[in-house]
Amino acid sequence: MKFNRETSFALKRLKSLDILIRNGHIVDGTSNPWFASDVAICDGRICGIGKFSKLPAKETIDADGKVVCPGFIDIHSHPDIALLARPRHEPKIMQGVTTEVFSNCGIGFAPATPESMKILRDAYAPLFGDDTGVAWDWTSVGDYLSRFEKGIATNIAYLIGHAPVRISVMGMAERPATKDELKEMRELVRQGMEDGAFGMSTGFWYVPICYADIEESIALCEVVAEYGGLYTVHMRNYGETVEESINEVLTIAEATGVPVQISHLAAINENKGRSKDYLRIIDEARARGIDIMCDSYPYLAGSTILQAMLPQWAGSGGTEAILSRLKDKQTRAKIIDELSSSQVDWTKAYVCSVKTEGNRNYEGRSFADIATERGATVSELICDLLVEEDLEVCFLVHTGHEPDVQTIMSHPAQMIGSDGLHLSGKMHPRLYGAFARYLGRYARELNVLTLENIIRKMTSLPAQRLGLQDRGILKVGMAADVVIFDPNTVRDLATYDEPRQYPEGIPYVVVNGQIVKRDNEHIGTLAGQVLRKR
Repeated sequence: MKFNRETSFALKRLKSLDILIRNGHIVDGTSNPWFASDVAICDGRICGIGKFSKLPAKETIDADGKVVCPGFIDIHSHPDIALLARPRHEPKIMQGVTTEVFSNCGIGFAPATPESMKILRDAYAPLFGDDTGVAWDWTSVGDYLSRFEKGIATNIAYLIGHAPVRISVMGMAERPATKDELKEMRELVRQGMEDGAFGMSTGFWYVPICYADIEESIALCEVVAEYGGLYTVHMRNYGETVEESINEVLTIAEATGVPVQISHLAAINENKGRSKDYLRIIDEARARGIDIMCDSYPYLAGSTILQAMLPQWAGSGGTEAILSRLKDKQTRAKIIDELSSSQVDWTKAYVCSVKTEGNRNYEGRSFADIATERGATVSELICDLLVEEDLEVCFLVHTGHEPDVQTIMSHPAQMIGSDGLHLSGKMHPRLYGAFARYLGRYARELNVLTLENIIRKMTSLPAQRLGLQDRGILKVGMAADVVIFDPNTVRDLATYDEPRQYPEGIPYVVVNGQIVKRDNEHIGTLAGQVLRKR
């Protein structure tokens, strides 16, 4: 069927629609006020918005005053391995996410060589959860993306990670790239963009990306810019030198013309109340023509791998080198000394996941509490845990401030990303609850933003950012990614103590015209597609 202004006449000639959603309050993703209407779906597309009560359909859903809106696009996610291992993808489908955007923070697994894949798995696999059934034998971005075509519940949009590109060429080298190495890395980025990537991500806080100079970032972003791609950045620092870190991002953007996005922007620890300063810098940059935006999640805690807390010199060289340092008496003492000067409040930092059963009882407990139990300092505990768990320890720490969270989410250049990590143990609740939390807590309960504006930040805004032409808005001809939820009851149930809880009030999720969640139950449909940059 052609989707144009003749569609309404064509609808009348149809014997049956695939899905008819009746009596909904349509929030179309543009931030326009809701309006009452039906939505007709056929052949994976929205084929009508209007009154179609007399048209037969294979399945009719009575939305009964519930909100009908575009499927949510998680602009900052980490399902790189989890979605291959568990393609039903319940943590996201159950809260209405129909498109996952990854890799993020520069951490990913394509492109890769057999040698670099081993390094990548050793360094980062703890962040990505159980990999049962995943082959880990791809090389190119195209090869990796083809693995998802076997069936997944959500759509995916891929960003090339800086780490896999750099490690493929340089291993874990602790230096800037040479001209020849830059040439090789640029070619890998070019091939990844040709394979359909939507851009590139970096994470200047993580080894070995932290060793890249700004010339390396500019060289790679020049290629991304050629293809109209997006550059997302986990900045070098969100603490004492955060403004310098923002300016580093702006320098790269200004030199290349690449659109940039600051990942999980937050005002943490001693920066309480400074979110307005960061947003002012963004506004000033946009006023002089730099295309910069940001994403954030609605929680006060962050989460990552524990080894990232080591001094930069101690966290280099890969797993064997790090463990060797931690086991050497003199080097360990130096690490402990530097860790002791950390500004982290370890009473607010908790172990999320470990590798061994022997330490499983530490999951969900604070480092301060565990250290007291073991008769050690927190710095000693960190070194001991990393050795005992072969570095496979993840943690979360409460560093944010609620007024800053609300200030950032209210900015027009902010969009919504969960940053959810698929960990074992007591993972951060954002994986299961971020989108429902925005709808329930911040739209209905606190009225920080209107429901229409929050939905725009989940749908049309990230679609626009990625250059997706047919998603993010409820409009005739668009792909039928649709969420139905009750604005009066929707809420997140995932907590820090019980993070694996699905939200309430989201009874239906449709992906590419197929129902994936019906009557609050995931029904197992794998309707997702690998989206590619056009």
